Amino acid sequence: MEHISLSAELGEICYAIEGAHWIADSVAMGAVPDPDRKQSAPVIISAILLLVENRLHQLGRVLRGEENPAHLLTPHNSTSGKYADREDVVLRAWDWSGAARQSPSQKKENEQPRPVAGTEPSRPLEESTPAQPGTQGEESPPTEEQG
Repeated sequence: MEHISLSAELGEICYAIEGAHWIADSVAMGAVPDPDRKQSAPVIISAILLLVENRLHQLGRVLRGEENPAHLLTPHNSTSGKYADREDVVLRAWDWSGAARQSPSQKKENEQPRPVAGTEPSRPLEESTPAQPGTQGEESPPTEEQG
């Protein structure tokens, strides 16, 4: 079974950001002689950054347990458990072979919504005799009947 190397995934994201940075610097320094490539640079940079943003959001969902880590698996981050670097965080795909189970995000969708703090309906207080000042939590001493 293949696992997902978190450091390889973050490394690939870093390479994409570096590529966008390199394109922007090349255009800014006039190192792109072809006018068509110079004009398409902002669109390319935007596309790279959009892919990075979406991948980071997906990685966040995986780390929060809302999405199966198997959805991140690609050739650049694939590793087998025995070859994984001990310094790396290795993500394992959820095992769906057993009984059918819901993913954490599906569980959240099926949960009944809870009221937001402070918006719960107030409950009527039980009627009781008001406490006397200075006697809260004290028991009254037993009285003895003299005969």
